[in-house]
Amino acid sequence: MQESINVISLDLDGVLFNGPSAAYPLAVELGLGQRFLEVYQKTVAEAQSLEDSIVEGSKIWRGVRANGTYDYTVESLPLMTGAEDVVSTLKRWGYKVGCISSGVSQFFMKPFIRRLGLDFGYSNILGEANGAHDGTVLYVMGGPQKAETAIGYLREEGLSAESLASVGDGRNDIDIFAISAFSIAFNPQSEDVSKAATITVRSETLKDILLHFDPES
Repeated sequence: MQESINVISLDLDGVLFNGPSAAYPLAVELGLGQRFLEVYQKTVAEAQSLEDSIVEGSKIWRGVRANGTYDYTVESLPLMTGAEDVVSTLKRWGYKVGCISSGVSQFFMKPFIRRLGLDFGYSNILGEANGAHDGTVLYVMGGPQKAETAIGYLREEGLSAESLASVGDGRNDIDIFAISAFSIAFNPQSEDVSKAATITVRSETLKDILLHFDPES
């Protein structure tokens, strides 16, 4: 493992969360599960870009309170096997560990950061009015934005891209892979994702990435 790595950015859906969308359980809890699936099916059928699908998907949250009322749902999410151990172990080894996600909003990410004890967490930023989502997106966390966000965090920490490692599974992770000194495609969704990463790990437990960061190895 490169001795220069100080920061590890983990994707959410398919990496820290055991499923394609960590937002879906919340949608179900709010009675919006069917609407969520309809929007997803529409974006797939129309081959919408990630950015367009995020803008379209944000509309289902209009009117949902954004004051922490539903934080308990985040506390009970089915995480990827080994996710909590991975975060705690990496932090014990001295890494800064966080999540940059295209799949959720800042209102979701805040309790998720608390749950896992992450050092940082970034995602789409949804619009808000009168304490509730207003159905708009103020910032879309697409692939290029993931890379830009990681660079911004590194600058705040006084670090360069040579200090960054990233773990993801989708095409929206290719940009952050490109700026990382080391990257892992974890159960990649396509061969393109696998080729973009330094290495590929296929496993049912996230703990299998640890050997690549063990300072003793």
